Amino acid sequence: MQTDLVLPVTSESERVRQALGHAWLLHLEDPPTALTAAVECHEVARSLGDFALCARARALQGSVSLHRGDLSGALDLVFDAERYCERREDTAARAEVAALKAQVSFFTGSYAEALRHAEMAIALADQTGDLDLRISVRRGTCMVLGNIGVPDLGARIEELLELTRDSAHLWEEAISRNDLAVYLQEAGDLCGAEREIERALEVAQKIDSQNHFALGVIHSTRADIRLLAGHAEEALADAQRAIALLTERGDPNPYVLAATVRAEVQARMALGAFDDARQSGEDVLAWLGDRLPHTRSLILSTVASALREAGRVEDAYEALAKAAELERQAFRELSELQLRLERATLETSAARRESDALAVKNRELANAHAELANRASELERLEAQLRDQAERDPLTGLHNRRYLAHELDRLTEQELPVPVSVAVLDLDHFKSINDRFGHTIGDDVLVRVAGLLCDTLRASDIVVRSGGEEFVIVMPMTDARAASACCRRILRAIHEESWGQLAEGLTVTASAGVAATHDLSALEALANVADRRLYQAKDAGRDCVVSE
Repeated sequence: MQTDLVLPVTSESERVRQALGHAWLLHLEDPPTALTAAVECHEVARSLGDFALCARARALQGSVSLHRGDLSGALDLVFDAERYCERREDTAARAEVAALKAQVSFFTGSYAEALRHAEMAIALADQTGDLDLRISVRRGTCMVLGNIGVPDLGARIEELLELTRDSAHLWEEAISRNDLAVYLQEAGDLCGAEREIERALEVAQKIDSQNHFALGVIHSTRADIRLLAGHAEEALADAQRAIALLTERGDPNPYVLAATVRAEVQARMALGAFDDARQSGEDVLAWLGDRLPHTRSLILSTVASALREAGRVEDAYEALAKAAELERQAFRELSELQLRLERATLETSAARRESDALAVKNRELANAHAELANRASELERLEAQLRDQAERDPLTGLHNRRYLAHELDRLTEQELPVPVSVAVLDLDHFKSINDRFGHTIGDDVLVRVAGLLCDTLRASDIVVRSGGEEFVIVMPMTDARAASACCRRILRAIHEESWGQLAEGLTVTASAGVAATHDLSALEALANVADRRLYQAKDAGRDCVVSE
Protein backbone atom coordinates (compact mmCIF):
# COMPACT_ATOMS: atom_id res chain seq x y z
CA MET A 1 0.00 0.00 0.00
CA GLN A 2 1.28 3.51 -0.87
CA THR A 3 0.80 5.74 2.15
CA ASP A 4 3.11 8.74 1.70
CA LEU A 5 3.09 9.17 -2.07
CA VAL A 6 1.89 12.62 -3.12
CA LEU A 7 0.61 12.75 -6.68
CA PRO A 8 1.30 15.91 -8.67
CA VAL A 9 -1.74 18.15 -8.83
CA THR A 10 -2.71 18.47 -12.48
CA SER A 11 -5.44 20.65 -13.90
CA GLU A 12 -7.27 17.48 -14.90
CA SER A 13 -7.18 16.08 -11.34
CA GLU A 14 -8.45 19.37 -9.97
CA ARG A 15 -11.31 19.41 -12.50
CA VAL A 16 -12.30 15.88 -11.41
CA ARG A 17 -12.16 16.89 -7.75
CA GLN A 18 -14.35 19.91 -8.37
CA ALA A 19 -16.80 17.90 -10.48
CA LEU A 20 -17.11 15.32 -7.70
CA GLY A 21 -17.68 18.06 -5.12
CA HIS A 22 -20.46 19.57 -7.23
CA ALA A 23 -22.04 16.15 -7.83
CA TRP A 24 -21.99 15.40 -4.08
CA LEU A 25 -23.97 18.59 -3.44
CA LEU A 26 -26.79 17.58 -5.81
CA HIS A 27 -26.82 13.77 -5.64
CA LEU A 28 -29.93 13.62 -3.43
CA GLU A 29 -31.84 16.14 -5.57
CA ASP A 30 -30.67 14.99 -9.01
CA PRO A 31 -29.42 11.37 -8.77
CA PRO A 32 -29.13 10.72 -12.57
CA THR A 33 -26.91 13.76 -13.15
CA ALA A 34 -24.77 12.97 -10.09
CA LEU A 35 -24.40 9.34 -11.18
CA THR A 36 -23.33 10.31 -14.69
CA ALA A 37 -20.75 12.71 -13.24
CA ALA A 38 -19.46 10.06 -10.81
CA VAL A 39 -19.01 7.46 -13.58
CA GLU A 40 -17.19 9.96 -15.81
CA CYS A 41 -14.99 11.11 -12.93
CA HIS A 42 -14.06 7.53 -12.13
CA GLU A 43 -12.96 6.86 -15.69
CA VAL A 44 -10.85 10.02 -15.85
CA ALA A 45 -9.36 9.41 -12.37
CA ARG A 46 -8.46 5.84 -13.34
CA SER A 47 -6.74 7.06 -16.50
CA LEU A 48 -4.75 9.50 -14.36
CA GLY A 49 -3.85 6.78 -11.84
CA ASP A 50 -5.40 8.84 -9.02
CA PHE A 51 -6.78 6.09 -6.81
CA ALA A 52 -8.01 8.53 -4.16
CA LEU A 53 -10.31 10.19 -6.70
CA CYS A 54 -11.34 6.73 -7.95
CA ALA A 55 -12.38 5.85 -4.38
CA ARG A 56 -14.34 9.09 -3.99
CA ALA A 57 -16.10 8.58 -7.33
CA ARG A 58 -17.08 5.04 -6.32
CA ALA A 59 -18.30 6.32 -2.93
CA LEU A 60 -20.53 8.84 -4.72
CA GLN A 61 -21.90 6.10 -7.00
CA GLY A 62 -22.60 3.99 -3.91
CA SER A 63 -24.45 6.87 -2.25
CA VAL A 64 -26.64 7.30 -5.34
CA SER A 65 -27.34 3.56 -5.33
CA LEU A 66 -28.41 3.70 -1.66
CA HIS A 67 -30.58 6.73 -2.42
CA ARG A 68 -32.34 4.64 -5.07
CA GLY A 69 -32.77 1.66 -2.73
CA ASP A 70 -30.16 -0.54 -4.47
CA LEU A 71 -28.41 -1.93 -1.39
CA SER A 72 -26.71 -4.74 -3.29
CA GLY A 73 -25.24 -2.30 -5.81
CA ALA A 74 -24.05 -0.01 -3.02
CA LEU A 75 -22.38 -2.99 -1.34
CA ASP A 76 -20.40 -3.80 -4.50
CA LEU A 77 -19.35 -0.16 -4.89
CA VAL A 78 -18.14 0.18 -1.30
CA PHE A 79 -15.95 -2.92 -1.79
CA ASP A 80 -14.47 -1.36 -4.93
CA ALA A 81 -13.90 1.98 -3.17
CA GLU A 82 -12.13 0.23 -0.27
CA ARG A 83 -9.75 -1.49 -2.69
CA TYR A 84 -8.78 1.90 -4.12
CA CYS A 85 -8.24 3.26 -0.59
CA GLU A 86 -5.87 0.36 0.08
CA ARG A 87 -3.78 1.45 -2.92
CA ARG A 88 -3.60 5.14 -2.04
CA GLU A 89 -3.88 6.71 1.42
CA ASP A 90 -6.09 9.81 1.32
CA THR A 91 -7.95 11.12 4.37
CA ALA A 92 -10.84 12.69 2.43
CA ALA A 93 -11.39 9.51 0.38
CA ARG A 94 -11.27 7.33 3.48
CA ALA A 95 -13.83 9.61 5.19
CA GLU A 96 -16.31 9.37 2.30
CA VAL A 97 -15.87 5.61 1.94
CA ALA A 98 -16.25 5.10 5.72
CA ALA A 99 -19.47 7.17 5.68
CA LEU A 100 -20.87 5.02 2.86
CA LYS A 101 -19.82 1.80 4.60
CA ALA A 102 -21.52 2.99 7.80
CA GLN A 103 -24.81 3.29 5.90
CA VAL A 104 -24.41 -0.04 4.08
CA SER A 105 -23.54 -1.79 7.35
CA PHE A 106 -26.60 -0.28 9.00
CA PHE A 107 -28.96 -1.38 6.24
CA THR A 108 -27.54 -4.92 6.35
CA GLY A 109 -28.06 -5.11 10.11
CA SER A 110 -24.41 -4.85 11.27
CA TYR A 111 -25.07 -2.03 13.74
CA ALA A 112 -21.78 -2.20 15.63
CA GLU A 113 -19.86 -1.93 12.35
CA ALA A 114 -22.14 0.90 11.23
CA LEU A 115 -21.41 2.89 14.40
CA ARG A 116 -17.66 2.24 14.14
CA HIS A 117 -17.46 3.42 10.53
CA ALA A 118 -19.68 6.45 11.23
CA GLU A 119 -17.39 7.62 14.04
CA MET A 120 -14.34 6.94 11.87
CA ALA A 121 -15.80 8.93 8.96
CA ILE A 122 -16.50 11.98 11.15
CA ALA A 123 -13.03 11.89 12.74
CA LEU A 124 -11.32 11.62 9.33
CA ALA A 125 -13.41 14.43 7.84
CA ASP A 126 -12.56 16.69 10.77
CA GLN A 127 -8.85 16.00 10.17
CA THR A 128 -9.09 17.48 6.68
CA GLY A 129 -10.60 20.77 7.87
CA ASP A 130 -12.75 20.78 4.71
CA LEU A 131 -16.09 22.31 5.77
CA ASP A 132 -18.10 20.80 2.89
CA LEU A 133 -16.63 17.34 3.58
CA ARG A 134 -17.35 17.64 7.31
CA ILE A 135 -20.98 18.48 6.48
CA SER A 136 -21.47 15.79 3.82
CA VAL A 137 -19.98 13.04 6.02
CA ARG A 138 -22.16 14.06 8.96
CA ARG A 139 -25.16 14.16 6.65
CA GLY A 140 -24.44 10.62 5.47
CA THR A 141 -23.95 9.24 8.98
CA CYS A 142 -26.77 11.17 10.69
CA MET A 143 -29.31 8.51 9.75
CA VAL A 144 -27.07 5.78 11.18
CA LEU A 145 -26.45 7.59 14.47
CA GLY A 146 -30.12 8.56 14.77
CA ASN A 147 -31.44 5.04 14.29
CA ILE A 148 -28.84 3.46 16.55
CA GLY A 149 -29.69 6.09 19.17
CA VAL A 150 -26.34 7.48 20.33
CA PRO A 151 -26.76 9.33 23.65
CA ASP A 152 -25.48 12.69 22.37
CA LEU A 153 -27.52 12.70 19.16
CA GLY A 154 -29.11 16.10 19.89
CA ALA A 155 -25.72 17.75 20.34
CA ARG A 156 -24.43 16.16 17.14
CA ILE A 157 -27.36 17.49 15.12
CA GLU A 158 -26.90 20.95 16.63
CA GLU A 159 -23.22 20.79 15.65
CA LEU A 160 -24.15 19.84 12.08
CA LEU A 161 -26.67 22.68 11.95
CA GLU A 162 -23.99 25.14 13.08
CA LEU A 163 -21.63 23.89 10.36
CA THR A 164 -24.32 24.37 7.69
CA ARG A 165 -24.88 27.95 8.85
CA ASP A 166 -21.14 28.58 8.68
CA SER A 167 -21.10 27.32 5.11
CA ALA A 168 -24.23 29.34 4.19
CA HIS A 169 -25.54 26.22 2.42
CA LEU A 170 -29.33 26.58 2.57
CA TRP A 171 -30.09 23.02 1.41
CA GLU A 172 -27.95 21.45 4.13
CA GLU A 173 -29.35 23.84 6.74
CA ALA A 174 -32.93 22.92 5.79
CA ILE A 175 -32.25 19.17 6.05
CA SER A 176 -30.37 19.64 9.33
CA ARG A 177 -33.32 21.52 10.80
CA ASN A 178 -35.53 18.67 9.60
CA ASP A 179 -33.24 16.20 11.43
CA LEU A 180 -33.48 18.32 14.57
CA ALA A 181 -37.29 18.32 14.29
CA VAL A 182 -37.28 14.51 14.03
CA TYR A 183 -35.04 14.28 17.09
CA LEU A 184 -37.31 16.61 19.12
CA GLN A 185 -40.39 14.70 18.00
CA GLU A 186 -38.92 11.38 19.12
CA ALA A 187 -37.81 12.98 22.41
CA GLY A 188 -41.43 13.96 23.09
CA ASP A 189 -40.99 17.71 22.50
CA LEU A 190 -43.79 18.12 19.96
CA CYS A 191 -43.89 21.93 20.23
CA GLY A 192 -40.15 22.16 19.63
CA ALA A 193 -40.45 19.79 16.68
CA GLU A 194 -43.24 21.91 15.15
CA ARG A 195 -41.16 25.08 15.49
CA GLU A 196 -38.07 23.51 13.96
CA ILE A 197 -39.89 21.92 11.01
CA GLU A 198 -41.43 25.29 10.13
CA ARG A 199 -37.93 26.82 10.15
CA ALA A 200 -36.72 23.99 7.90
CA LEU A 201 -39.55 24.70 5.48
CA GLU A 202 -38.76 28.42 5.45
CA VAL A 203 -35.11 27.76 4.62
CA ALA A 204 -35.90 25.17 1.94
CA GLN A 205 -38.32 27.55 0.20
CA LYS A 206 -35.51 30.12 -0.15
CA ILE A 207 -33.58 27.73 -2.43
CA ASP A 208 -34.00 28.83 -6.05
CA SER A 209 -33.86 25.31 -7.55
CA GLN A 210 -32.93 21.71 -6.72
CA ASN A 211 -35.03 21.63 -3.56
CA HIS A 212 -37.76 19.09 -4.35
CA PHE A 213 -36.21 16.26 -2.35
CA ALA A 214 -35.54 18.55 0.61
CA LEU A 215 -39.12 19.85 0.54
CA GLY A 216 -40.42 16.30 0.20
CA VAL A 217 -38.47 15.16 3.27
CA ILE A 218 -39.62 18.17 5.29
CA HIS A 219 -43.29 17.73 4.38
CA SER A 220 -42.99 14.01 5.21
CA THR A 221 -41.59 14.85 8.66
CA ARG A 222 -44.28 17.47 9.22
CA ALA A 223 -46.92 14.85 8.35
CA ASP A 224 -45.58 12.62 11.15
CA ILE A 225 -45.51 15.53 13.61
CA ARG A 226 -49.06 16.56 12.75
CA LEU A 227 -50.25 12.98 13.12
CA LEU A 228 -48.85 12.86 16.64
CA ALA A 229 -50.55 16.20 17.36
CA GLY A 230 -53.89 14.74 16.25
CA HIS A 231 -54.23 16.88 13.10
CA ALA A 232 -55.02 14.11 10.60
CA GLU A 233 -56.30 16.35 7.77
CA GLU A 234 -53.20 18.56 7.83
CA ALA A 235 -50.98 15.46 8.09
CA LEU A 236 -52.66 13.97 5.02
CA ALA A 237 -52.11 17.19 3.05
CA ASP A 238 -48.41 17.19 4.01
CA ALA A 239 -48.00 13.50 3.12
CA GLN A 240 -49.64 14.02 -0.28
CA ARG A 241 -47.47 17.08 -0.94
CA ALA A 242 -44.36 15.10 0.02
CA ILE A 243 -45.30 12.22 -2.28
CA ALA A 244 -45.87 14.63 -5.18
CA LEU A 245 -42.46 16.24 -4.62
CA LEU A 246 -40.61 12.94 -4.18
CA THR A 247 -42.11 11.35 -7.30
CA GLU A 248 -42.07 14.41 -9.57
CA ARG A 249 -38.91 13.28 -11.38
CA GLY A 250 -39.77 9.59 -11.37
CA ASP A 251 -36.76 8.52 -9.29
CA PRO A 252 -37.83 8.81 -5.64
CA ASN A 253 -35.91 7.59 -2.63
CA PRO A 254 -37.88 4.43 -1.74
CA TYR A 255 -37.15 4.64 2.00
CA VAL A 256 -38.43 8.22 2.29
CA LEU A 257 -41.35 7.48 -0.03
CA ALA A 258 -42.36 4.40 1.98
CA ALA A 259 -42.22 6.34 5.28
CA THR A 260 -44.34 9.08 3.70
CA VAL A 261 -46.90 6.64 2.36
CA ARG A 262 -47.05 5.09 5.81
CA ALA A 263 -47.93 8.53 7.22
CA GLU A 264 -50.52 8.98 4.46
CA VAL A 265 -52.10 5.61 5.32
CA GLN A 266 -52.22 6.48 9.02
CA ALA A 267 -53.78 9.87 8.27
CA ARG A 268 -56.45 8.35 6.02
CA MET A 269 -57.21 5.72 8.65
CA ALA A 270 -57.54 8.42 11.32
CA LEU A 271 -60.05 10.17 9.04
CA GLY A 272 -62.02 6.94 8.54
CA ALA A 273 -61.07 6.56 4.85
CA PHE A 274 -60.08 2.91 5.23
CA ASP A 275 -60.42 1.88 1.59
CA ASP A 276 -58.46 4.93 0.38
CA ALA A 277 -55.76 4.16 2.94
CA ARG A 278 -55.51 0.58 1.81
CA GLN A 279 -55.33 1.71 -1.84
CA SER A 280 -52.50 4.14 -1.02
CA GLY A 281 -50.52 1.32 0.53
CA GLU A 282 -51.17 -1.00 -2.42
CA ASP A 283 -50.15 1.71 -4.92
CA VAL A 284 -46.71 2.16 -3.38
CA LEU A 285 -46.31 -1.62 -3.08
CA ALA A 286 -46.95 -1.90 -6.81
CA TRP A 287 -44.36 0.83 -7.43
CA LEU A 288 -41.76 -0.88 -5.24
CA GLY A 289 -42.28 -4.20 -7.03
CA ASP A 290 -39.87 -6.82 -5.71
CA ARG A 291 -37.54 -4.27 -4.07
CA LEU A 292 -37.14 -3.59 -0.36
CA PRO A 293 -39.29 -6.37 1.16
CA HIS A 294 -38.83 -5.00 4.69
CA THR A 295 -40.10 -1.56 3.60
CA ARG A 296 -43.12 -3.17 1.92
CA SER A 297 -43.72 -5.25 5.06
CA LEU A 298 -43.68 -2.06 7.17
CA ILE A 299 -46.38 -0.48 4.98
CA LEU A 300 -48.54 -3.60 5.07
CA SER A 301 -48.16 -3.89 8.84
CA THR A 302 -49.35 -0.28 9.18
CA VAL A 303 -52.37 -1.01 6.98
CA ALA A 304 -53.09 -4.21 8.92
CA SER A 305 -52.93 -2.45 12.31
CA ALA A 306 -55.30 0.27 11.16
CA LEU A 307 -57.75 -2.21 9.61
CA ARG A 308 -57.68 -4.24 12.80
CA GLU A 309 -58.49 -1.18 14.91
CA ALA A 310 -61.33 -0.43 12.49
CA GLY A 311 -62.79 -3.90 13.13
CA ARG A 312 -62.01 -5.17 9.62
CA VAL A 313 -60.36 -8.33 10.89
CA GLU A 314 -60.37 -10.34 7.66
CA ASP A 315 -58.79 -7.49 5.66
CA ALA A 316 -56.22 -7.02 8.44
CA TYR A 317 -55.44 -10.73 8.43
CA GLU A 318 -54.85 -10.67 4.67
CA ALA A 319 -52.51 -7.65 4.90
CA LEU A 320 -50.60 -9.10 7.85
CA ALA A 321 -50.18 -12.46 6.12
CA LYS A 322 -48.54 -10.66 3.17
CA ALA A 323 -46.37 -8.66 5.60
CA ALA A 324 -45.17 -11.85 7.28
CA GLU A 325 -44.12 -13.33 3.94
CA LEU A 326 -42.28 -10.12 3.01
CA GLU A 327 -40.53 -10.12 6.40
CA ARG A 328 -39.33 -13.66 5.71
CA GLN A 329 -38.10 -12.54 2.27
CA ALA A 330 -36.28 -9.59 3.87
CA PHE A 331 -34.70 -12.00 6.35
CA ARG A 332 -33.34 -14.14 3.49
CA GLU A 333 -32.05 -11.15 1.50
CA LEU A 334 -30.48 -9.52 4.53
CA SER A 335 -28.71 -12.77 5.40
CA GLU A 336 -27.20 -12.95 1.91
CA LEU A 337 -26.04 -9.31 2.01
CA GLN A 338 -24.59 -9.73 5.49
CA LEU A 339 -22.63 -12.77 4.38
CA ARG A 340 -21.21 -10.82 1.43
CA LEU A 341 -20.26 -7.94 3.72
CA GLU A 342 -18.70 -10.30 6.24
CA ARG A 343 -16.64 -12.14 3.60
CA ALA A 344 -15.39 -8.93 1.99
CA THR A 345 -14.47 -7.36 5.33
CA LEU A 346 -12.62 -10.46 6.41
CA GLU A 347 -10.74 -10.65 3.11
CA THR A 348 -9.48 -7.05 3.38
CA SER A 349 -8.46 -7.35 7.04
CA ALA A 350 -7.47 -11.01 7.25
CA ALA A 351 -3.78 -10.23 7.71
CA ARG A 352 -4.49 -8.07 10.75
CA ARG A 353 -7.22 -9.87 12.64
CA GLU A 354 -8.28 -13.18 11.28
CA SER A 355 -9.80 -15.29 14.02
CA ASP A 356 -11.00 -12.50 16.33
CA ALA A 357 -12.79 -10.69 13.52
CA LEU A 358 -14.51 -13.89 12.42
CA ALA A 359 -15.84 -14.52 15.92
CA VAL A 360 -17.10 -10.93 16.28
CA LYS A 361 -18.76 -10.93 12.88
CA ASN A 362 -20.41 -14.26 13.48
CA ARG A 363 -21.84 -13.01 16.76
CA GLU A 364 -23.15 -9.86 15.09
CA LEU A 365 -24.66 -11.95 12.31
CA ALA A 366 -26.24 -14.31 14.82
CA ASN A 367 -27.69 -11.38 16.75
CA ALA A 368 -29.07 -9.84 13.57
CA HIS A 369 -30.56 -13.19 12.58
CA ALA A 370 -32.09 -13.59 16.03
CA GLU A 371 -33.60 -10.12 15.86
CA LEU A 372 -35.13 -10.76 12.45
CA ALA A 373 -36.30 -14.19 13.55
CA ASN A 374 -38.03 -12.62 16.55
CA ARG A 375 -39.72 -10.08 14.30
CA ALA A 376 -40.84 -12.83 11.92
CA SER A 377 -42.14 -14.90 14.87
CA GLU A 378 -44.06 -11.91 16.20
CA LEU A 379 -45.64 -11.34 12.80
CA GLU A 380 -46.55 -15.03 12.57
CA ARG A 381 -48.06 -14.86 16.07
CA LEU A 382 -50.16 -11.86 15.09
CA GLU A 383 -51.08 -13.61 11.85
CA ALA A 384 -52.33 -16.65 13.79
CA GLN A 385 -54.21 -14.37 16.21
CA LEU A 386 -55.92 -12.53 13.38
CA ARG A 387 -56.71 -15.82 11.63
CA ASP A 388 -58.39 -17.06 14.80
CA GLN A 389 -60.36 -13.81 15.12
CA ALA A 390 -61.41 -14.05 11.48
CA GLU A 391 -62.65 -17.61 12.05
CA ARG A 392 -64.63 -16.93 15.25
CA ASP A 393 -68.09 -15.58 15.86
CA PRO A 394 -67.54 -12.42 17.94
CA LEU A 395 -70.78 -12.85 19.93
CA THR A 396 -70.58 -16.47 21.11
CA GLY A 397 -66.86 -17.15 20.75
CA LEU A 398 -67.65 -20.25 18.68
CA HIS A 399 -66.01 -20.84 15.32
CA ASN A 400 -67.81 -19.65 12.18
CA ARG A 401 -68.61 -20.99 8.70
CA ARG A 402 -65.19 -20.00 7.36
CA TYR A 403 -63.52 -22.19 10.00
CA LEU A 404 -65.95 -25.02 9.25
CA ALA A 405 -65.08 -25.00 5.54
CA HIS A 406 -61.34 -25.18 6.36
CA GLU A 407 -61.92 -27.96 8.93
CA LEU A 408 -63.98 -30.08 6.55
CA ASP A 409 -61.18 -29.86 3.97
CA ARG A 410 -58.59 -30.75 6.61
CA LEU A 411 -60.59 -33.68 7.99
CA THR A 412 -61.04 -35.05 4.49
CA GLU A 413 -57.29 -34.90 3.80
CA GLN A 414 -56.32 -36.43 7.19
CA GLU A 415 -58.62 -39.45 6.81
CA LEU A 416 -60.54 -38.90 10.04
CA PRO A 417 -61.65 -42.13 11.80
CA VAL A 418 -65.15 -43.05 10.66
CA PRO A 419 -68.07 -42.99 11.08
CA VAL A 420 -68.58 -39.21 11.18
CA SER A 421 -71.86 -37.51 12.05
CA VAL A 422 -72.99 -33.99 11.32
CA ALA A 423 -75.82 -32.29 13.17
CA VAL A 424 -77.51 -29.00 12.29
CA LEU A 425 -79.27 -27.42 15.28
CA ASP A 426 -81.59 -24.41 15.10
CA LEU A 427 -83.36 -22.51 17.92
CA ASP A 428 -87.15 -22.61 17.59
CA HIS A 429 -89.12 -19.38 17.04
CA PHE A 430 -86.01 -17.29 17.65
CA LYS A 431 -87.41 -14.32 15.77
CA SER A 432 -90.29 -14.15 18.21
CA ILE A 433 -87.78 -14.06 21.10
CA ASN A 434 -86.09 -11.03 19.54
CA ASP A 435 -89.44 -9.39 18.80
CA ARG A 436 -90.89 -10.00 22.26
CA PHE A 437 -87.86 -9.59 24.54
CA GLY A 438 -85.43 -7.53 22.42
CA HIS A 439 -82.21 -8.29 20.59
CA THR A 440 -80.07 -7.97 23.74
CA ILE A 441 -81.96 -10.89 25.33
CA GLY A 442 -81.70 -12.72 21.99
CA ASP A 443 -77.93 -12.29 22.04
CA ASP A 444 -77.80 -13.55 25.65
CA VAL A 445 -79.77 -16.64 24.60
CA LEU A 446 -77.27 -17.38 21.80
CA VAL A 447 -74.33 -17.02 24.20
CA ARG A 448 -75.95 -19.40 26.75
CA VAL A 449 -76.79 -21.96 24.07
CA ALA A 450 -73.18 -21.83 22.86
CA GLY A 451 -72.06 -22.55 26.42
CA LEU A 452 -74.49 -25.49 26.74
CA LEU A 453 -73.18 -26.95 23.48
CA CYS A 454 -69.58 -26.72 24.65
CA ASP A 455 -70.50 -28.27 28.03
CA THR A 456 -72.35 -31.19 26.43
CA LEU A 457 -70.04 -32.02 23.52
CA ARG A 458 -66.65 -33.69 23.59
CA ALA A 459 -63.36 -31.85 23.07
CA SER A 460 -62.91 -33.69 19.76
CA ASP A 461 -66.27 -32.44 18.43
CA ILE A 462 -66.43 -29.30 16.29
CA VAL A 463 -69.21 -26.80 16.96
CA VAL A 464 -69.72 -23.62 14.93
CA ARG A 465 -72.31 -20.89 14.77
CA SER A 466 -73.17 -21.02 11.09
CA GLY A 467 -75.35 -17.91 11.14
CA GLY A 468 -78.26 -16.38 13.06
CA GLU A 469 -79.62 -18.96 15.47
CA GLU A 470 -78.20 -22.00 13.61
CA PHE A 471 -75.31 -24.19 14.82
CA VAL A 472 -73.44 -27.01 13.04
CA ILE A 473 -71.80 -29.88 14.99
CA VAL A 474 -69.26 -32.34 13.53
CA MET A 475 -68.79 -35.50 15.63
CA PRO A 476 -65.89 -37.82 14.63
CA MET A 477 -66.11 -41.56 15.41
CA THR A 478 -69.86 -41.22 16.06
CA ASP A 479 -72.63 -43.10 14.27
CA ALA A 480 -76.13 -41.75 13.66
CA ARG A 481 -77.64 -43.33 16.77
CA ALA A 482 -74.99 -41.92 19.13
CA ALA A 483 -75.17 -38.52 17.43
CA SER A 484 -78.96 -38.47 17.81
CA ALA A 485 -78.67 -39.32 21.51
CA CYS A 486 -76.14 -36.50 21.94
CA CYS A 487 -78.47 -34.05 20.21
CA ARG A 488 -81.38 -35.11 22.43
CA ARG A 489 -79.19 -34.38 25.49
CA ILE A 490 -78.45 -30.96 24.06
CA LEU A 491 -82.13 -30.25 23.41
CA ARG A 492 -83.02 -31.39 26.93
CA ALA A 493 -80.31 -29.13 28.40
CA ILE A 494 -81.66 -26.18 26.40
CA HIS A 495 -85.25 -26.96 27.39
CA GLU A 496 -84.34 -27.25 31.09
CA GLU A 497 -82.14 -24.14 31.28
CA SER A 498 -83.39 -21.43 33.66
CA TRP A 499 -84.35 -18.98 30.92
CA GLY A 500 -86.63 -17.09 33.27
CA GLN A 501 -83.54 -15.59 34.87
CA LEU A 502 -82.89 -13.72 31.62
CA ALA A 503 -86.45 -12.54 31.10
CA GLU A 504 -89.75 -13.45 32.74
CA GLY A 505 -91.79 -15.76 30.53
CA LEU A 506 -88.83 -16.67 28.29
CA THR A 507 -88.64 -20.29 27.08
CA VAL A 508 -86.20 -21.71 24.54
CA THR A 509 -86.30 -24.95 22.56
CA ALA A 510 -84.36 -26.23 19.58
CA SER A 511 -84.65 -28.67 16.70
CA ALA A 512 -81.91 -30.76 15.12
CA GLY A 513 -81.21 -32.81 12.03
CA VAL A 514 -78.55 -35.55 12.03
CA ALA A 515 -76.73 -37.39 9.23
CA ALA A 516 -73.84 -39.88 9.37
CA THR A 517 -71.40 -41.36 6.85
CA HIS A 518 -68.40 -43.64 6.44
CA ASP A 519 -67.29 -41.76 3.30
CA LEU A 520 -65.06 -38.78 4.17
CA SER A 521 -65.41 -37.33 0.68
CA ALA A 522 -69.12 -36.82 1.42
CA LEU A 523 -68.69 -34.54 4.43
CA GLU A 524 -69.90 -31.40 2.66
CA ALA A 525 -72.94 -33.20 1.24
CA LEU A 526 -73.55 -34.69 4.68
CA ALA A 527 -74.15 -31.23 6.11
CA ASN A 528 -76.80 -30.63 3.45
CA VAL A 529 -78.55 -33.87 4.42
CA ALA A 530 -78.52 -32.86 8.10
CA ASP A 531 -79.92 -29.46 7.13
CA ARG A 532 -82.86 -31.10 5.30
CA ARG A 533 -83.57 -33.26 8.33
CA LEU A 534 -83.57 -30.14 10.48
CA TYR A 535 -86.46 -28.84 8.41
CA GLN A 536 -88.21 -32.21 8.85
CA ALA A 537 -87.83 -31.72 12.62
CA LYS A 538 -89.38 -28.26 12.29
CA ASP A 539 -92.29 -29.71 10.31
CA ALA A 540 -92.71 -32.44 12.93
CA GLY A 541 -93.52 -29.87 15.63
CA ARG A 542 -90.03 -28.68 16.69
CA ASP A 543 -88.11 -29.48 19.91
CA CYS A 544 -87.05 -32.83 18.45
CA VAL A 545 -84.27 -34.63 16.55
CA VAL A 546 -84.67 -36.22 13.10
CA SER A 547 -82.05 -38.76 12.06
CA GLU A 548 -81.81 -41.62 9.58
